[in-house]
Amino acid sequence: MTRIDRRAAARALAPAWPFLLLSLVAAPASGAQEEDPPPADAPAAAMEDFPSGVEVVDRIVAVVGDTAVLMSDLTVTLYQLQARGARTPPPDSPEWDTFARQVLTAMIDDLIFLQQAKIAGTTVDENQVNEMADGYYEQTRSQFSSDEEMMLAVEETGMNMLQYRQMLRTQAEAEAMRRTFRFTLEDRSDLPSVIVSEEEIEAAFNDYAADQPPLPARVSFNQLVVTPSPSGEAKDSALARARRVQSDLVQGDDFSIIARRHSDDESTRERGGELGWMRRDLLVKPFGDAAWQVRPGQVAGPIQTQYGMHFIQVERQRGAERFLRHILLQPDIRPEDVEEARKIAVEVADSLRAGIDPELIAGYFSGKVADDVIRFDDRPLTSLLDQFAGPEDSGIATPVPGTVYGPLAMERGGPTEFGLIHILTFRPEGPVELDDVRDDIRTSLRTQKQIEILLGEIRSNTFVDIRL
Repeated sequence: MTRIDRRAAARALAPAWPFLLLSLVAAPASGAQEEDPPPADAPAAAMEDFPSGVEVVDRIVAVVGDTAVLMSDLTVTLYQLQARGARTPPPDSPEWDTFARQVLTAMIDDLIFLQQAKIAGTTVDENQVNEMADGYYEQTRSQFSSDEEMMLAVEETGMNMLQYRQMLRTQAEAEAMRRTFRFTLEDRSDLPSVIVSEEEIEAAFNDYAADQPPLPARVSFNQLVVTPSPSGEAKDSALARARRVQSDLVQGDDFSIIARRHSDDESTRERGGELGWMRRDLLVKPFGDAAWQVRPGQVAGPIQTQYGMHFIQVERQRGAERFLRHILLQPDIRPEDVEEARKIAVEVADSLRAGIDPELIAGYFSGKVADDVIRFDDRPLTSLLDQFAGPEDSGIATPVPGTVYGPLAMERGGPTEFGLIHILTFRPEGPVELDDVRDDIRTSLRTQKQIEILLGEIRSNTFVDIRL
């Protein structure tokens, strides 16, 4: 099932105009001609064609609460839309006037949102605002062949480059506040009840799917991984090293010093075993489980993973992240140990092909099969293939549902392991389908309707005087 993260999508769409104007970019205004967007190398021409009917003069075109919207504000917004590829009516046409009024209406709605965000005490991160403003600038700059050409185009709007930069930052700050406030509204538990019809979902899907690239191939599968175990002598040596680490910890030695003294992880050893801020889903399951079972300042371990034996220190915690250090003890794995793992992997593959439940197989081969997630649903095929060397040789590059592939050699930072893959479903590359996004579209439309109702209530309590 393809998921749409509406918040991630909103952050990815970072235009240099308010978010309520996005619909005017995606489709022509009522009565507008279906024109192709202007080429990216001709923004100056777009400015030269700016309609003489919209004058760049500072007269008030609307009043929202105690804030005036000037003609110059509308002019700049219209230019931004036109220069960035919005489908706009021909200049000096009656349809252009209609389009300008639609843009002004959207600007008024944005301004109402901004005023309410300020009343609600909404705050935004300064770094985020700066990044958004820089993104707006780079997006505009990419449409000009040189800095001089862009500067001349900006000057035609009556601004210099410093003023233009300041305007972009003001827009970015306002946009960030609106988004944050909107997300706050969306999370309310008392949103009005609305109905979304199947016809509305289909219409929204048609608009959405028209511009979507083909979906990559996706696959659901069970995966069991057999990890080589050290020989008795190597295991004894690793356990002896683990006892020395434990002794140093009991004596109160600093964890970072012990890591420099004992850890086999060359990438973190000289930093005292520092892994930095980590989320649980970025860690292999046994490691993540152990790190999230102790409080900041405590040490977990020894913990066995496919990489070896770990001691884990949780230094600090913030939200869903923890600042971690670890000590890795890797036992010596001989070629004979790897071959023994391969033989066990063949037994596991035979068991899978015989239809035995993979959870039962993992339990039966406990200690041989890595303690990790077994079932993976609706994953990109590439994420599966990237685990193996030469996957095309095994046929898994074109997987067949019901087929068990393996043993396949895996290199995950420790000794060579062997993966067994049981394909459950496979969907080849193809266009997005309604069933893929139906629930997400319904949720998005419902939220949109609810926000529109709230906006209507806010608008009814806000003084609005349109003078265009």
